[in-house]
Amino acid sequence: MSARRARRSTTRRRRSTSTASQAATQQPQPATAASTSRRRRSRTAVARGPDPDKVLDSVLDEVVTSLGLDILGLSREQYREMLRPVIEGLLSTYTSRPSTETIIARLRATSQNLYIMASAYMLEKLEKLTPEQLEFIVANGGPVAGKYAPKLYRAALELGRKDLIPQIRYLWETYGNPTPLECPRCGFRALTPELTCMICGHEASEREVKKVIDFEEKLRMFAEEASPTEIREALERGYVLVGERVKPPSGPREPFDVEIRLDKHELEILRRALEVRRGGR
Repeated sequence: MSARRARRSTTRRRRSTSTASQAATQQPQPATAASTSRRRRSRTAVARGPDPDKVLDSVLDEVVTSLGLDILGLSREQYREMLRPVIEGLLSTYTSRPSTETIIARLRATSQNLYIMASAYMLEKLEKLTPEQLEFIVANGGPVAGKYAPKLYRAALELGRKDLIPQIRYLWETYGNPTPLECPRCGFRALTPELTCMICGHEASEREVKKVIDFEEKLRMFAEEASPTEIREALERGYVLVGERVKPPSGPREPFDVEIRLDKHELEILRRALEVRRGGR
């Protein structure tokens, strides 16, 4: 019996030792001083990063010259205000300060976006534009320039740069809010239903609009293509809708469609077209 009890005691001690060893293995090991220091340094580097204001102050003059922005003639503070968001966005991908050459190379690689941003800054912040600023915006402003076409048009007239108006007109029609009808004065497709130009502010008369869009020819096309019911409706109500094409008064109305009243001659064109339809039956 004594030998049997001794063996049981030995077995229990072995099990106890094994359990204690497993528990010790599963417990989290205390962090070493070296690993804690590394994590702290990493968090600090990410949190700090390069200071945008210090970096901008040190590279501003070289960036302005290298990217051709010096032709804009802005003050140092204006350049600083204009470029800070760009530099801040660029530095957000770095944990340490990149070289000036790297910064300029990164900015040059996205120069088109940078020039659009510079155009937006000048259009929003400057009340008056210089000839150099106007030319820069028209050449590089893209969608921003299109939306500011009224301001660019006025600046072109004030600065005697009428040669830029065709390009401003293109920007308006590409990126702005063009309408179907051209303004008789400035030639921009910018007439509202009230016949007011969104570019130059001219309040056009119906006679002016009819002349600039060759209304009689459009009306003849309407008379050939419209149904007798649509022609009679235009005769009875005395006007048509004019947008991309001429439509009867009850036609589907687009936001910039204009109501054009018909004079005696134009009414006669529709009457004759209706008579031709009747005679052809």
